[in-house]
Amino acid sequence: MTRERDESQIVRPWEHLYKEVLFEADVRKMPRRIELAKHAILDRLEDVTCTKRNQTFEAGEMVALRRAHRTLRALEQLYIPETTRRKIA
Repeated sequence: MTRERDESQIVRPWEHLYKEVLFEADVRKMPRRIELAKHAILDRLEDVTCTKRNQTFEAGEMVALRRAHRTLRALEQLYIPETTRRKIA
């Protein structure tokens, strides 16, 4: 198995939190799950774009991060009242 294939099978913390949002059935838990996943994604985006450490990133990860963030923003509009969103942002 190649290194590239090994890395693509690793589930990163942001991915795990994002999937928890997508498969959450309890509407009451959605706001907190969205918040956690969004913060994890933003932290990872910061790592990918701002770090000076010698880290390797999978080629498609940046695209996946951006898509996940957009999806969470859409879900936020559905599950989090606007007044609460202003406080979080």
